[in-house]
Amino acid sequence: MDMKLNRRTALGLLAGGSLAACKREPVTHRAETNGIAGQFTHGVASGDPLADRVIIWTRLSPADSPSGTALGVEWEVATDAEFKSIAKWGMEMARPANDMTVKVDVTGLEPGQWYFYRFKYGGTVSPVGRTRTLPEGDVPQARFAIVSCCNYQHGYFNVYDHITHAQTEGHGEFDALLHLGDYFYEYSQDDTTDAMKEAGRFHDPAHEIVSLEDYRRRHALYRTDPNLQAVTAQMPMISIWDDHESSNDAYKDGAQNHQPDEGDWARRKEYAMRAYYEWMPVRDPAQNRGREFLFRKFEWGNLLTLAAIETRLLARSVSFEFDTYYDELFEEESLQRVKEEKWLDPSRELMGSLQIDWLAKAFGQSKKDGKTWRLLANQVLMARMVTPDITPYISEDSVPEDSPYRDLIIRNMRMSPLSLPIYPDSWDGYPAERERLYKALTDAGVEDMIVVTGDAHEYFANDLTDEAGVAKGVEFCTTSVTSETRGDVLGESARDLAMLVTRDNKDVRYYNPMHKGYIDLTLTASKVRAKMVAVDTVNKTDYQAFRAAEFTVKKSGDSLKITDPQGLSTVQRALFSGLV
Repeated sequence: MDMKLNRRTALGLLAGGSLAACKREPVTHRAETNGIAGQFTHGVASGDPLADRVIIWTRLSPADSPSGTALGVEWEVATDAEFKSIAKWGMEMARPANDMTVKVDVTGLEPGQWYFYRFKYGGTVSPVGRTRTLPEGDVPQARFAIVSCCNYQHGYFNVYDHITHAQTEGHGEFDALLHLGDYFYEYSQDDTTDAMKEAGRFHDPAHEIVSLEDYRRRHALYRTDPNLQAVTAQMPMISIWDDHESSNDAYKDGAQNHQPDEGDWARRKEYAMRAYYEWMPVRDPAQNRGREFLFRKFEWGNLLTLAAIETRLLARSVSFEFDTYYDELFEEESLQRVKEEKWLDPSRELMGSLQIDWLAKAFGQSKKDGKTWRLLANQVLMARMVTPDITPYISEDSVPEDSPYRDLIIRNMRMSPLSLPIYPDSWDGYPAERERLYKALTDAGVEDMIVVTGDAHEYFANDLTDEAGVAKGVEFCTTSVTSETRGDVLGESARDLAMLVTRDNKDVRYYNPMHKGYIDLTLTASKVRAKMVAVDTVNKTDYQAFRAAEFTVKKSGDSLKITDPQGLSTVQRALFSGLV
């Protein structure tokens, strides 16, 4: 998701907000590193843990080595922070062909064990990282920090900092950082917020990234952030990409933000994926599969199966926008024709049949094995939700004559009573595919999926139901780490819009577009607790964190139920309970 002026932001404008046009001049800038001694200026990270193995990662940045030379980097994994008890060690080459990144799939480890790791080159030792393998057998608890949407130019990564220091608060240590996409943004320096422009926090390179070198440099910039380095050194990461790791509103054959003068899309997509696999602690796909095959699963003993899916570059069809057919929407017969022939077109895909079959098999086996929970790491909102009718609250006469967005605001105001999807780039834009997913899961005996979602820059707690209203699970959407929220763009009017969206959508139990933060998710044998942790600012490094809301998930028949809301206002609680 981005905050370009489209149907999403126009809906907010209808609720009384306004957008000011602002042109920002690009500034040439390369971010300072953190002053890490020697060659490891991008820190360390680990990820994709299994019971007997985990990926460890770093990048060698040798200041004095010959250009184009592959260099040997030693690595060590120990059971103690002082490295007195070395469990595994070896050497891996940092090669120019991989942008001097070093990624090791360390095997032969013990299940459920915390390990420490480091790298050495010459006389320099990297920062020490900490990681953990997956447990086996009886597992009493799993805890995750869930993040998404991290724009370097929109603020400081205070959320990462809070996760690092919240490790032992309340519920024990985090098992992993779940990153649900938009790990970085492809935009040029024109996208910098005013506060970050003043702070000198700019993208490198200054232009929108297109080439392989561009994507590598953008990864490198983000990895200089001290809070990102700290959180990835503290725990393993399980990550999936969304669109901005390649280009906004990406799909299999193109992207909204890819233009003909930017070259061939297939080449740009391959550059983006190649850089992602180089710079992220993710396990490479099997040899007979392309880089699009990012989906994989993780098992926490008898407690949990976690599946991480791919919904952008493998199978997704181009997103559908109702306003493309604006003139046909206001007569019932033509509106139904647009819905049936375009929106409901069964040939349109999001995951693709191969991946749906894989997920149904994975979750079906999890159910047969008696595992308590099935958790889906997902990019875009899955719950069904439609636009609230704004017309009782605003008239065309109230839209300023001199507004540069007057025509768009009026256009979307007129569309608001039609109950069209708010987020056509999400699962709501692919309703036939969502029904196929639900049917495949139901056929596998699974109607109790917990979905965690990113992309929207907003908190949601949603029930998941199919078109017949049958419960399929629940969904929690995390807000952004830094990327602008609807509250940033629209101010207090975003709260009014949130109330209307919640009131007019039965499956939306809670919606909060006002904060940045993350979700602290704890699963035990009897319940799941989802705490929405917010930070009060990303414009400075001095911040306060607080609980925006908290919910419990329990079994309810064959499916799940969200209960025990905490931290809600009186109106939010009434909307959650369906009393308004």
